[in-house]
Amino acid sequence: MLHFFYGVMGSSKSAMLLMQRHNYLQLGRRVALIKPAIDTRIDAVTVYSRVGLQAAADIVLDAGSSVREQLSWLAVRHGHNTFPFVFVDEAQFLTEAQVQEIADMSDEHEFYCYGLKTDFLGNFFPGSAALMRLAEEISEVPGGLCWCGSKATMNARVDANGTVIKHGEQVLIDNQQAIRYVGLCYYHWRIGKSHA
Repeated sequence: MLHFFYGVMGSSKSAMLLMQRHNYLQLGRRVALIKPAIDTRIDAVTVYSRVGLQAAADIVLDAGSSVREQLSWLAVRHGHNTFPFVFVDEAQFLTEAQVQEIADMSDEHEFYCYGLKTDFLGNFFPGSAALMRLAEEISEVPGGLCWCGSKATMNARVDANGTVIKHGEQVLIDNQQAIRYVGLCYYHWRIGKSHA
């Protein structure tokens, strides 16, 4: 089955993924952890939550990588025939083809994909759009709040002064520039106000 858990920046998506993965490991389940190569916030292989939880990814996917091939390689390396449970962090960065491949494999594996639904302009990422179309279970990760206390529904890119940026390339990792991402309610995202 293919599950997609989406939320805004600051809603603890990666923390939830890592806690759920930990619970499965504690039960002795064979679990694979995947992250897209484009996510370099900490380093090339670490799945990281801003609350301090982290784990090394078993698979780091380039845009041209086959999920099926990578999982098969991982299973052989560990002497298994399969990994029944697969956790994918930053799933919005998957390609449409990778999401289709995951959907096609979802009768053999439980895929738990966590990520953003939309970018800083309110547009779907290709991976999240495909997940919204193909996932059998779609759930919002609750808890993202705007600075005003309202529910955060939008992701905002802000500069070092807190100015909301509404232009630029879709993917800009926040460790590479003097920017950061915050969750805002629609009203404050629309008027471009990131703080009181």
